[in-house]
Amino acid sequence: MKGISLFIFCLFLIAEACTPKNIKFSDEEKDLFLKSAQTINDQIISTKITLLRCSLDSIETINRIISDCSYKTINDSSKKKLNSLLSNQTAKPHVLIDKEYISSSFLQAQDSLAFWALSKSEWRNEISVNDFVEYILPYKQELEFVDNWRDSLLSSYSNLVLQQPILNNLDSLYSFLRNGIFWSLSSKFEIKSLYPSESNFTWLNYSAEGDCVARSRLMIYYLRAAGAPATFDYIPAWGNRTYARHAYVGLANKKIQVDKLLDNANDTLNLVDNLNAAMQPKNRPNFHNDEIPPYLTIQYEKTIPKVYRRTWSIQPEIAQIMNRVPKDQLYTKLIQPNMLDVTQEYLVTASIDMWHNPFEGVKIGYLATFDTNGWRPVSFAPFNSLGVAQFRKLGKNILYMPMACNRQDLIPIGRPFILDSLGRKRELKCNINNKINMKLFRKYPLFSYTASHVKSLKDCIIWGSNDREFETKEQLAIVDKYPFFVEQFEIKTNNRYRFIKLGSSKNKKIRLAYLTCFSDSGGNKIQHFDARFLNGELDERFQRLYENNFDSYLVSNEFVMDLGKPTQITEVQLCPRNDTNYIIPGNNYELLFWNDGWHSAGQKKATDYFLNYEDIPSETIYWLRCLTEGKEERVFTYENGKQIWW
Repeated sequence: MKGISLFIFCLFLIAEACTPKNIKFSDEEKDLFLKSAQTINDQIISTKITLLRCSLDSIETINRIISDCSYKTINDSSKKKLNSLLSNQTAKPHVLIDKEYISSSFLQAQDSLAFWALSKSEWRNEISVNDFVEYILPYKQELEFVDNWRDSLLSSYSNLVLQQPILNNLDSLYSFLRNGIFWSLSSKFEIKSLYPSESNFTWLNYSAEGDCVARSRLMIYYLRAAGAPATFDYIPAWGNRTYARHAYVGLANKKIQVDKLLDNANDTLNLVDNLNAAMQPKNRPNFHNDEIPPYLTIQYEKTIPKVYRRTWSIQPEIAQIMNRVPKDQLYTKLIQPNMLDVTQEYLVTASIDMWHNPFEGVKIGYLATFDTNGWRPVSFAPFNSLGVAQFRKLGKNILYMPMACNRQDLIPIGRPFILDSLGRKRELKCNINNKINMKLFRKYPLFSYTASHVKSLKDCIIWGSNDREFETKEQLAIVDKYPFFVEQFEIKTNNRYRFIKLGSSKNKKIRLAYLTCFSDSGGNKIQHFDARFLNGELDERFQRLYENNFDSYLVSNEFVMDLGKPTQITEVQLCPRNDTNYIIPGNNYELLFWNDGWHSAGQKKATDYFLNYEDIPSETIYWLRCLTEGKEERVFTYENGKQIWW
């Protein structure tokens, strides 16, 4: 830690030397600043590392192979060469100190290009020295192998501004890169494993693939090359979804990163694409309350508990915590020395205090959100001498679990609580004396990307006919509501028909997972599994629509069933494409409730599209697990006869 303290002190001296809040651009000030920047890099390069799964010679060969390929092109010859180079390399990364392979001349060139890009921009007077040092000057972003990303990108940006002068405006440039460069990477990972380091600019351009982290990094390369203070902002875990990391690109000179601060209120008018929106606006449904069954809630929003920013230098406040707290109590998957809490730039937040017995030796507390693989800490705060930890800037409408850490194992040290929309803390204390009955329909929230599949089914018509072309037909029923899962439609005609058709009244594509007909013969409900679907030519793949394979689906604007002979139909059942997180007959389930730990309320095999549980402890959180299949599960409270998801 002595080296960290020295480094922080050097940064302080440099910042003091650059007395103006924002950068000025006289020749004298430029020389002074570049000299200061060089001093910063000389200090920081000793603390930066690269992770490699190959030798230095091998990665230089790999980079030459990539440079010989055309832009964003994958060819078999290159794949074979890359595979050959990596086949004998260790899968475990080894550490390479940046100072061992990065020359001082490379750093000086990077400094000059960074300062030149900023000095030519229209936003130059909006940028502070600190923002330049943290978010423009860095020669790389994290643990990747260094490449010459700044040179080529600065040249391409200069040409772009000549063609479109508006892009010398920071907001316009950000929007342009968000709509273009950010979405230029495919989510398919075909060759990701062929590069032996974290994705750098060269590899991202070559592979053209990546998740939200890779997309953010690519966009940051472009912005920083143009002299924009681009930040890597990340959400450690969601408040209402299973674990998935998420990253977002911010701008350090802005105090608020969104048009309107978010509040985790599931408001479709306050969503930011690729941040808190569950799906893109093009296909996002918007349902009225009377269009949704009373046991369901459509989740349009991914709730955010915390947003952190990755900085280039070590943050003194975090370094102080890491110095004060015993190492075995530091949850290192969350706490990093180069992190900054920027939640207030995205969310309307609230604060709470947490008390724990100061004589038990716990020096730092955590707040965690639920995940099927274990609670995931999203916030941390040290305890003072009175045993109080002050948690600030928390996302609201989220369920949190107070925890402590012991050698990376997490231990609950309090009751779960909900931080509601008004910032009030509502603790959940299991009441084993007041038992309740439950009727459960799902094991996971219904997000809008799943609910959207029902839109095209409403107003579809069920027809009956005795000729395959339906030249003469009778309307048997109309789908007059949104069928979110399996829905039954009564057929009242006494006429017999061989062919039954489900068709879109608006000629839209229907995404269907299940469709079948029933006859009532002497009070016995007969399901017609012997029927076949006719869509043009007979297609055996449609057989799956008769069975309860709700995780598969087919797309068409109409589905025609051949019952083999004229038959009197009394009911038609259908189900849209869905996430299979509803209760499915035949699957085995187990309900858990929290009382200082998870306890089983019993296992059941579903015989219908819901589960009934009786005499369950109240006023706590619950977890419905499917023991047969599926990974998506979420905790809920049970309020007014309804599952409320967290």
